[in-house]
Amino acid sequence: MHSTGQMRTQRRSADTCGNPTDALPFYRSYNPTSVDHFYCSNLNQVNTAITQTGYSLQEVAAMVFVTQKESTVPFYHLWSGPATDSFYTISTTERDNAVKGGYRLEATTEFIYPTQVCGSVPLYRLYHATKLDNFYTTSESERLDFIANQGYNDIEIAGYVLPVMAGTQCD
Repeated sequence: MHSTGQMRTQRRSADTCGNPTDALPFYRSYNPTSVDHFYCSNLNQVNTAITQTGYSLQEVAAMVFVTQKESTVPFYHLWSGPATDSFYTISTTERDNAVKGGYRLEATTEFIYPTQVCGSVPLYRLYHATKLDNFYTTSESERLDFIANQGYNDIEIAGYVLPVMAGTQCD
């Protein structure tokens, strides 16, 4: 039998967190010709980007939800053809400003946490102004390398995602 405090903690976790077993891999692909990082949980879309538009699969960047779960928000995907840039945000203001600036809102297919809860980790957003490339990573060492050695600026924590689970990497 559980004490009342234990039951309350368990219920709060179940009420506020998505079930991590429902999370799917958020694949990171890269096109070196257009210098664009593309992220998607839909493997068919990833395969299309690889076979039809010159992207190569790099890794699973994180684990995300493809249906809205407790405490998650939409992670909007925007695309600029002229800039050849994929941009992702949880901010409706950033989304709307990007659309006004010529980006097209793609279908929202991923959901992430806006704050660090439920065992989530930061998803860092970096940007290279010359290459017009948004880059997202959960790796602190990769973040620091892109800032120090690859000309990217640290923009923000885009949101919080679940860490990559064992056996989900693209080896």
